[in-house]
Amino acid sequence: MKQERPLLVTYITDLNIINIVLLIVSLFPKLTKRVGIITNPPTVNNVITRVMIILILLVATYGLLRLKRWGYWLMLAYNLIFLIESIVSLIKGNYNILNVIIPILGISLTLSAKQYFIKEGN
Repeated sequence: MKQERPLLVTYITDLNIINIVLLIVSLFPKLTKRVGIITNPPTVNNVITRVMIILILLVATYGLLRLKRWGYWLMLAYNLIFLIESIVSLIKGNYNILNVIIPILGISLTLSAKQYFIKEGN
């Protein structure tokens, strides 16, 4: 019998898909400029970093959609890495508090979905 995906997990994966689409759009500066979004100019490092983030999010989203334990842990690790990066950025003087709030929300949503990924009896 197939297990139905909980609404919370669907919500998290939908947010990830929106994030993936926005990251892909940000790779095209002419398109973002036309829409009115200002992004960093594409450099080799910037593009490689965004592509790696897109790939990690795609894999984590697939794992979450399939209710795989590794997808849960990968999503948690992804959010923790960005939380640490945001805190370091705050310490260095970039006082954009939104960069800290978003990973905290991601961690709290992911942790609240733990029951769907951790099987009882393990």
